Amino acid sequence: MFKISKKEEAIKDTDASTFIGKSGIYDVVINFVSVEVTKNGATQVNFNISYNGNDQVIYGPYIYNRDGSENKIGIQLMNKLGIIAGMEDGEQPDIQQEVHNVGKDNKPVEFNVITQFSDLPVKMRVQEEYTKYNGEIRSRLVIKSFFAENGASAEEIVKSEEPGARLALEQEKYASNVTYRDGLTPEEVEEWKANKRSNTSTPKPAQTNTPARKLFGQK
Repeated sequence: MFKISKKEEAIKDTDASTFIGKSGIYDVVINFVSVEVTKNGATQVNFNISYNGNDQVIYGPYIYNRDGSENKIGIQLMNKLGIIAGMEDGEQPDIQQEVHNVGKDNKPVEFNVITQFSDLPVKMRVQEEYTKYNGEIRSRLVIKSFFAENGASAEEIVKSEEPGARLALEQEKYASNVTYRDGLTPEEVEEWKANKRSNTSTPKPAQTNTPARKLFGQK
């Protein structure tokens, strides 16, 4: 039979809401944004964020495709984030190599960091996406949009409009959306989640020592 324990790890309160795992709009702090050149040659930006006191990594969009061409969706998302961060028209990202302690072991890792996005409070909309590869279901969170801390979109900031209209629209129409690809159904995904729930783990942080490609017209 079990024994009562008053040790810290045994009595610590747990709250599932400290981890972003579902579609929605969340108030987060972007700790830093890193740039990684993947194995296939594409360039991706990844987000180390803080949500309700816990750090989490969300893998972001590709900004350059494997052939070196711009990924328009990724570039547009990052451009909007730049406006929210207060970057000026024509300003380029400042990318510096920084060391951050990450992961369960809190080990120091070197990243190529876009400095303008560090320690930035924002509202972030993410959407669950489920795919199937070789019979195995895979899940990820796709970053769909960013808003300033006061709810303003990039367009509202540039046009000096009252903040919040776009946020309200996305909250009403898109915040709970889920993407199912490769013929998957919601029922299949729910069954997969139920089987997986007992051993869910936090995603590992992306890391890179590969020099970043030029961003947003950098020279």
